[in-house]
Amino acid sequence: MIHINPWPLLRAGEVEQEQGLRLVQQAYVEQPYASEAMTLGVALMWLGRYSEAWEHFHSFIETAPRVGDNSYGMAGVAKWCLGRPDEAVHEWRTGLRAEYARASGFGIIMPLLLFFAAVLQPDAPDRTSVEQLIRKKILDIRICNWPGPIAKLMIGEISYSDFDNLCSVRSQQETSDRIWLGEFYKSLIQYEQSNHAVLVASMRKLTDTSQSEWQDDNVFLSRIWHEEFFLARHEAL
Repeated sequence: MIHINPWPLLRAGEVEQEQGLRLVQQAYVEQPYASEAMTLGVALMWLGRYSEAWEHFHSFIETAPRVGDNSYGMAGVAKWCLGRPDEAVHEWRTGLRAEYARASGFGIIMPLLLFFAAVLQPDAPDRTSVEQLIRKKILDIRICNWPGPIAKLMIGEISYSDFDNLCSVRSQQETSDRIWLGEFYKSLIQYEQSNHAVLVASMRKLTDTSQSEWQDDNVFLSRIWHEEFFLARHEAL
């Protein structure tokens, strides 16, 4: 069977987008595994079909034998983009107890999403409890690995210059992606020191997929697999 990459279609016009969505839907039907489930969910998120995305992630969480925190992460983002921050926070809090956390995250990604909510929606999660959770997480020696430095930056455990140094690695794309993700969280700190207009401008820049670097499929796919991309796109509106 010839494999057709659905993403050029999903990034094109409306007709092509529907064709691309059918491809990822069919792939999930044929192989209802975690990777295919995430691909379908991300495709729905990319198309702005947040209600469908949440229903998809919720169904997968309810029925799959092995569920990772990324499903809860994206389910919460779908709720956030639907204007339901309390329900988003519920998903992320539940994700703290997910049986499987992303190997690269060491359980820090859900706390970072809760930190985002605490900054943008102070009435949603308690900021103090979120920071305490992050402080507990950074006691894990593995947190020195990415994206652990982001957590340390958020609670003032490392300086901006130290953080920037930790973004630099041998791979040019990985360095670029780390800087991109770091800018998302730096924007939250700057938001507290400035105003909403500054945040909106920053989020628009972070999600401007017309920029030349985004034309690289590897860059595009690596970034939209982060919950932060869709949160930023929503806040940029």
